[in-house]
Amino acid sequence: MDKGNGDSGRFNGRSYHAMRPLVDCKALTGTCLFKGVDERFLLNMVTCMQREHWPRGYLLKCPEETQERFHLLLTGRVKIGRHHVDNGRELTFCVLGPGEGFNILNLIDCRGPYDLQIRTLDEVEALSAPVDRWSRWMDEYPVLRQSMAAIAAERIENLCQLASELALDDTMTRLVHLLLRHFNDRRRSLNLIRDLSQEELANMIGTVRPVVARLLGELRRDGVIDFSDGVLTIANLERLLERADGHLLNTVCD
Repeated sequence: MDKGNGDSGRFNGRSYHAMRPLVDCKALTGTCLFKGVDERFLLNMVTCMQREHWPRGYLLKCPEETQERFHLLLTGRVKIGRHHVDNGRELTFCVLGPGEGFNILNLIDCRGPYDLQIRTLDEVEALSAPVDRWSRWMDEYPVLRQSMAAIAAERIENLCQLASELALDDTMTRLVHLLLRHFNDRRRSLNLIRDLSQEELANMIGTVRPVVARLLGELRRDGVIDFSDGVLTIANLERLLERADGHLLNTVCD
């Protein structure tokens, strides 16, 4: 009987290991990158990828860890941005979550390296494969290349929008736009930024923590947002939209 239990345990362990690519494939199916990609093709890709684990707060060595490999997030979040060595200020370009990949520039332009700071916001599980293998996969499956190009175009557009807001908008407007960009109407939540610290939010709109604390306090007093157990929620979407529309009206009147 004991021998049977031992054999069963080993079998279960082997089964779990064999099932991991299927579980990972299921998690990635239907994401923006793999929408329309045949599941058998995706499973073959996942099987060829290397699994990686990073603790919370881990700073990837760029470009050493990102130039030669393209990474896909299975769980957890990372932030991508720049850090000023002299004054310690940070600017976060984007926060990525499960199903998203980085560094996408290496797949569409191999002239890097690119000087980016990539740090985990949670404990992260990821899959990675060499850039040249990803290039072959995109050649074999053109819909994958189309998805990659669409995601790259969206990120470039988001960077342009961030640059415009930093140059033209006040901090309250930038904060309101940040909340609106990350609000998921179907889930009625802020998704990737819902539990970020005030300092992290400040890094995303090019300001400092005390300013964000003051602005969040103003929005909370106005009934626009709320906090519960460290999670930021939108209490009144209509008032948040009015804040954004009010800025546009003021800009036109000026």
